Amino acid sequence: MKKKKAIIPRQKLTFVNFNKGGSMRIFGLIVCIALCVFLIAPAAYARRDEPTPKFPGSDVTQPPVAKLGFKGGSPCICGGTWQTNWGEMVLSYYSDGRVVGTYAHDEGKIEGTIFGHSFSGSWSEAPTYQGSNDAGLVELQFSEDCMSFTGRWKYGTAGGWYENGWTGTKTQGAPKLLLPE
Repeated sequence: MKKKKAIIPRQKLTFVNFNKGGSMRIFGLIVCIALCVFLIAPAAYARRDEPTPKFPGSDVTQPPVAKLGFKGGSPCICGGTWQTNWGEMVLSYYSDGRVVGTYAHDEGKIEGTIFGHSFSGSWSEAPTYQGSNDAGLVELQFSEDCMSFTGRWKYGTAGGWYENGWTGTKTQGAPKLLLPE
């Protein structure tokens, strides 16, 4: 009689050993990776489109310039003195694209960001510098030579725009570039 060979069943090679609790460890690892990829990583690498900080006491923030669809390009360095339909305006331009300034009408303040030749920001005026009566949003479009602008403004963040409601021509001051504070 011939001896029968013992047949040893081959075991399948698998990444997960379902018989010994390995699947739970792998499942936990997959969940951790998914959380990192879908929740933590996007927040860490998100665009920094936060609005420009508000003036002290103001409750109006500006929408981020990138969301307004303005064209890019070399920024218009708009620092200097301007004659506007709201009186004399003095602007300071910072190398990070931030613009802050004052204008004569009701001791006005203006602050925002310039992207290319497009400025988006907020304005505020005395006496409260806040609310829907003394503050709002503004968008200015500078000329190619950065020596004039036309723009629009509105009260608060809701409601209609006053189209062509803000115009100006540069009267003095070479472009001044300031470092961020």
